[in-house]
Amino acid sequence: ICSNGSSTLTSSVTGGSWSSATPAVATINSSTGAVAGVSAGTSVMTYTITGTGGCANVSTTATVTVTAAPSAGAISGTTAICSNGSSTLTSSVTGGTWSSATPAVATINSSTGAVAGVSAGTAIMTYTVSGTGGCANVSTTATVTVSAAPSAGTISGTTAICSNGSSTLTSSVTGGTWSSATPAVATIYLWYYCNLF
Repeated sequence: ICSNGSSTLTSSVTGGSWSSATPAVATINSSTGAVAGVSAGTSVMTYTITGTGGCANVSTTATVTVTAAPSAGAISGTTAICSNGSSTLTSSVTGGTWSSATPAVATINSSTGAVAGVSAGTAIMTYTVSGTGGCANVSTTATVTVSAAPSAGTISGTTAICSNGSSTLTSSVTGGTWSSATPAVATIYLWYYCNLF
């Protein structure tokens, strides 16, 4: 059983009582045989029938093995990415597998935790560690938020001008800012600034 799990032992003969040799590992109810895991290790469970009429008590045993409950650990890593971006999630516990609840929003590599944005939205990433020795699988999650990739649009306007001339460039996408890589050749500024002078 798992250290946070339970089981029930029975005997083909009724009327006896149960005891645990190592209650720090596993306890057992003396009458029902209900076993509760406590910590990793083994404990010998004894079932005793009291002898009568000059007969000695008789016992039989079973060894219970308790496995430490697994942990999925704590997830770390960047959880806000662009739809064309990526990130890597990690857990403080190794040996688990990753999965994405919404691969249409973001995918994740099952072994490395590498996340790839797909489209705007949120996706719950789950890290699962398999349980052994009677322990159930355990999982922990992190929510990845994916933002739509911005676009600078398409620039239009006259791009050949005189040294004393001017032109106005526009983009099919609004809200951006303009800059010149070589102000000694040509400057660029917001049009409404020009109207002030």
